[in-house]
Amino acid sequence: MDKKTLYIAIFAVGIVVLFIIEPFAIGMLQSAGSRSAAGAGDGGNSSAVSFTGNAVANITIVRYEPYLVVSGNASGIEKVKDMLVSSGVATYAVWSGDNLVVSLKSSKDVPSAALEFEDVNATVTATAYLATSDIVRVSDTSGKSVDAQGTSISMQIRPVYDEGSTHEAQFAARVDDGQVTGMGSVTIMPLAVRGVMVEARLSLQPSATYMLGVAFKDRAAARPLVLAANATYKERSFAYVANASKEALDAALAGKSYVTGTQPGIVSVDNNFTDSETLGLALLQKGYAAVFPDSVATFANDSANGSAQALLGELRAQNMSAEISEAWTARIMLPSVLENGGKQYIGSANGIELLIEGAGAPKENVTAMNVSVDFEAAGSRIMRITAVNPV
Repeated sequence: MDKKTLYIAIFAVGIVVLFIIEPFAIGMLQSAGSRSAAGAGDGGNSSAVSFTGNAVANITIVRYEPYLVVSGNASGIEKVKDMLVSSGVATYAVWSGDNLVVSLKSSKDVPSAALEFEDVNATVTATAYLATSDIVRVSDTSGKSVDAQGTSISMQIRPVYDEGSTHEAQFAARVDDGQVTGMGSVTIMPLAVRGVMVEARLSLQPSATYMLGVAFKDRAAARPLVLAANATYKERSFAYVANASKEALDAALAGKSYVTGTQPGIVSVDNNFTDSETLGLALLQKGYAAVFPDSVATFANDSANGSAQALLGELRAQNMSAEISEAWTARIMLPSVLENGGKQYIGSANGIELLIEGAGAPKENVTAMNVSVDFEAAGSRIMRITAVNPV
């Protein structure tokens, strides 16, 4: 190893040590300068010399140090490292214990290189220089707040945000003489993206589940017929009572032997109790209205429709009240990259598999369907799918 290579290796190990020592939640930082407070909000305290509280403000990723610290799947990390070095994106990489420090040619390559490592289930961190908005409102738990001059900090983050991008963040802050002088527990909030139109591929053909709703008064009598039909039975021996506390329900139903328990908004009764009128009247006399839910028998197999129809016939033949309904489900695969407003958001390299159900699910064998997708993103990385609606 020549001297130049040795110096590079020593420098890289020093960077690793720096990453390990520096905490993610930055403590109090040195003052960025004393200025007068820009103004106080409701209950403001602009004359205070020092003030500590919490803030929500925009933070801009000014730039990254052109290094990554990577840990986790060693074999996958090695493959990505070799690819980045051979392509010229990375200049060198050195292991230090369980961490690989990767030197990149440009700080602008930090997010894309980090995504490559994350795709092999590695954990990646980088040092980012962040700048808050010019004015930051800091509030304490008593309701007091001050508007203070913002500041700049450096901290380790998951580097999935582009340089120059701005994001909403929440953090603890200390204010001295109208200037934010310290920040801690910095959390960059996820971006909510809604209504992204996608063509999804079906990875599992649609199937139906058939359900019979059995009236409260008939639920006990229906039980042996439901079980004989090999259906799953959710027997509901309770009533919903809106806006009623447990204490109020206990007082209203004191001495009622059929009551087996209460909790806020719910009265549980004996499984064989069927006189909903008596219970409803007892509650109505105290100013409460009761709702008695159906019990539900469920079939989910190839002959589910026929089995459900047969059970429905048996129940009605014995003058029991029941209704049949169906719910469709399908498993779909979203592409690994979703695009919205000219920006690409990246999910799993193998695609995103989801189960959709309800009225919007397909009821026939198809290969693809159009859906509208809502999700949360951290930078360009999809963190969580929040809704999928067929269109």
